[in-house]
Amino acid sequence: MPTEYRPSGPPFTRDNRTVEPMAAVHICEHCGYEHAAFGVMRGDTVLSYCGWQDGRPVCVGKGKGGH
Repeated sequence: MPTEYRPSGPPFTRDNRTVEPMAAVHICEHCGYEHAAFGVMRGDTVLSYCGWQDGRPVCVGKGKGGH
C-alpha cells in the first residue's frame, strides 16, 4: 500500500499563499496497519511494514488485531 499524505494541522499563510501542512502516513504492505515504522527500498520505492524480524522489515499482522 502506498504512503498517504494527510492534513496534520491548521492551514497557515506563507508568502501570501495558504499552505495546508501534510504528514506522511506509512501503511503496511500486507495488513494495512497505519503508521508502519519499518521500510525497505525496492527500486525507487520504499515499501512499509509493521514489524522487524531477523534483521529485516516484515509484516507481523498489527493491522489484523495481532501484537
